[in-house]
Amino acid sequence: MTKQKTINRNFKTVLFDFDGTLFNTAEADQYVGRQKKLRRFSPEWVQARKEYLEHIKQCPLYDGWLQVFEYIKANNIQAAIVSGNNREVLNVAVRHYGLQDIFPKDKINRIGCKDATGRRIRKHGGNPLLFEYALKQLEETPTNVLAFGNEMCDAQAAGNAGIKAYHCLWGAKAEDINQMIVDPDHQCVTSPSQIIDILRSEIISQSQ
Repeated sequence: MTKQKTINRNFKTVLFDFDGTLFNTAEADQYVGRQKKLRRFSPEWVQARKEYLEHIKQCPLYDGWLQVFEYIKANNIQAAIVSGNNREVLNVAVRHYGLQDIFPKDKINRIGCKDATGRRIRKHGGNPLLFEYALKQLEETPTNVLAFGNEMCDAQAAGNAGIKAYHCLWGAKAEDINQMIVDPDHQCVTSPSQIIDILRSEIISQSQ
């Protein structure tokens, strides 16, 4: 039998997906579909984009996140959003909900789908590039980080970057939920409030 390698971890940073994890963006998704059918930067595209950003402001945080943010702030835990959505959308949502102290812009704590060169980077297929880029921006090592996301690709991409990941079931698709539940390697979270217990048991506060 092959011995499983033990990885020493010292968790100090948490990464959160945006769509379906922090925010319920289902209502705004129709505007993304409209944009994809239009010529980029055409008047129609610009209007669809404007409507999408306005609807992002109406997308609610899932219940329980404000308590999680309070815990993060009180314990000096670094937090960042790592999303396949673009940074403009993340900025609109963070400003609208007054979360700048949790995800400060000057610390590059809002990682969208483009790197510093403007290259698009995605999490699909377990591609770790977005998480690797986030680690570089945050000056963190994978063993110091936890990740939370609602899609299989979130956990796969984080895992491929060496990051311990949890599946958030409240925004997950049915097929993803079925796969998460039956696979013993997948660690699932059923509500944001449960994340406080996870952080309490796994995170070593930077204030210590």
